[in-house]
Amino acid sequence: MRQATRALGASEATARTIRFPARLRSRIAADAERCGRSFEAQVLAILRRHYGESVDIAPTPSLILALAEASLAGMSESDRALVTARLEAE
Repeated sequence: MRQATRALGASEATARTIRFPARLRSRIAADAERCGRSFEAQVLAILRRHYGESVDIAPTPSLILALAEASLAGMSESDRALVTARLEAE
């Protein structure tokens, strides 16, 4: 399995779900509570501490859409039409 993961480039390998044994999950949850974080935020903090800041999870679809809408803010109608023309064609 490691060879298969290495064969895929880092940009192609995306984890979708991580399952933790109950005992480890409870330890992380207790640590998260002590630090004032959610379980997910604690897992990210642990991974970032070990692997560096490049560890992250994919943003939610609503966040992606909000960022896309914000990127259009302040554009003139003609510029906005140029940027979004391809989206409307499909």
